[in-house]
Amino acid sequence: MKLHRYWSFGVLAVCVAAALVFRRFAFIAWYPVGMSAFLSLAFGLSLLGRPLCLVLAESLPPRILPDGAEAYCRRLTAVWCAVLAANGLVAAVTVFAPRWTWFAWNCVLSYCLMGAVVLVERLVRRRRFSVQFRTSGSTAAPKTIVKPFDKLAAEVAFHRDDTVAAALSHHPVFLSTIEPGHMYGILWRVLLPRAAGCTVDPEVILTPESLLAKMRQAGSVMLVTTPSFLERFCAYADQYDVPGNCVEIVTSGALLTAPVSAAAKRVFGVAPIEIFGSTETGGVAWRRQDADQGPFDWTVFSPVDVSVDASGRLVVDSPFSIAKRFAMGDGVELSPDGRHFRLLGRLDRVVKIAETRISLPEMEDAIAALDGVRAVALVPLEGAHGPCLGAVVSLDFGASPPGDPCKRRLALDLRRRLLPLFPKGTVPKRYRFVHELPRNAQGKVEVSELRRLFETSWTEPFVWNVQRHENGWEADMAFDPEAVYFQGHFPGFPLLAGVVQLGTAHHFTEIMLRRSVTIRTVKKLKFMGVVRPSDVLHLSLAARGDGEVAFTYTKNGSICATGVIVLGASA
Repeated sequence: MKLHRYWSFGVLAVCVAAALVFRRFAFIAWYPVGMSAFLSLAFGLSLLGRPLCLVLAESLPPRILPDGAEAYCRRLTAVWCAVLAANGLVAAVTVFAPRWTWFAWNCVLSYCLMGAVVLVERLVRRRRFSVQFRTSGSTAAPKTIVKPFDKLAAEVAFHRDDTVAAALSHHPVFLSTIEPGHMYGILWRVLLPRAAGCTVDPEVILTPESLLAKMRQAGSVMLVTTPSFLERFCAYADQYDVPGNCVEIVTSGALLTAPVSAAAKRVFGVAPIEIFGSTETGGVAWRRQDADQGPFDWTVFSPVDVSVDASGRLVVDSPFSIAKRFAMGDGVELSPDGRHFRLLGRLDRVVKIAETRISLPEMEDAIAALDGVRAVALVPLEGAHGPCLGAVVSLDFGASPPGDPCKRRLALDLRRRLLPLFPKGTVPKRYRFVHELPRNAQGKVEVSELRRLFETSWTEPFVWNVQRHENGWEADMAFDPEAVYFQGHFPGFPLLAGVVQLGTAHHFTEIMLRRSVTIRTVKKLKFMGVVRPSDVLHLSLAARGDGEVAFTYTKNGSICATGVIVLGASA
């Protein structure tokens, strides 16, 4: 025990003893005056160096301070210096006042004053160091969540000391494919490296080539990413020489599929840790899909308690949550010990179509299981005869061209295969076929982006045999002969308009760069061959270091169009 922490009690004991021996109340009466003066002086002198409040904050767990903490602690130290000085002055006055006044102030009112200062400071601190997040809107309208910094710090300290403690012992460089503006980014690419004393690369990695270049420059690496990035990276992993210096992969946002998890382990040498949670609750559970974990594959974090309410929703009681017993929108089945669970899907993604309740995750799983479908996302739409479903489908042709490059017939075929599985009126009526589902920085599909696809008449061509290179991208493609851009251009002899070729090159430039960009201008644009419906084209993109992307369309080895897109600002 450190006895110097209790020196004030020793001084008080001496004063009481002196008062009893010499029968002079003054020995006790001047004690609060002296203590207040001493502490006020100590707080004041500390402002010449490290403020006492900062020293105290750094010594308290979890020992993680937010930006601006030093300036705040300096002001708080000055406030306590003034409060203690004022308390000492009042205590000095009570020495010469009636005895009951001394007892009233020094035994009751001064403690009320100190308590009030502590309470007000706590409220100010929680307001000053709260972080405002905007939810992704993947299942509903986005909303604003405010979390006090102490909730974030507690979660970071737990992950540092428990979840990834073994990996942090290697002092890895943090590489991240996520933005720092949402909670996953704040926790894992900002606060955790700071709390662990590790280096974090400030660049948001958007392409596999960029990740590989940074991995080659680092000793050991911790990758903070999303399932969508891992899926894209592992799809082209055979084209790269991946260094074996990744000590941990952390992923969150959407769910990671077992095939992608296995591919990531094969490529990086370590299976990813998945974090399950939400902005409101923080991290709730984790899993690593490198072994048979049985039906209850999610393990609840040790500081977190979970239960299931009457509707089957997961209820979370956590020190990381904004509220006690927060009911999430996920249905789960708990293990008998209550420390593991199996996800049953989002309960808030149940919609009523044609007087029938439909689980969107269940239907998405059924469509994704069909041959030739890589991924699918469903969104409720307003149809001419009431609500209906729209399906955004990512197709997988591999290295082979589609058998029938007509999206209308492909949609009818999908409906035909779904009708035995779901009531006729509930099967999606509208379809958009894309190379990749539109995902945000967290790897989640946003409802607003899905609806936007149904508000435009432009549709992507069929794409197959996709190849990524360092600063390059290429693929074979064919345009739907029934697409709107062939209508009227020209009657009796439909051709693919040059503006559509340019727009398509811009669209796949965004996919190559992994961000939305504008076109500032186009130069060296040449059209040297006609493109008819169902013609097979080969599009090559080459990114240049001066903010330009060159594109070339070829057909049967002959150039149809070339040009250089000069990129503007990111959208």
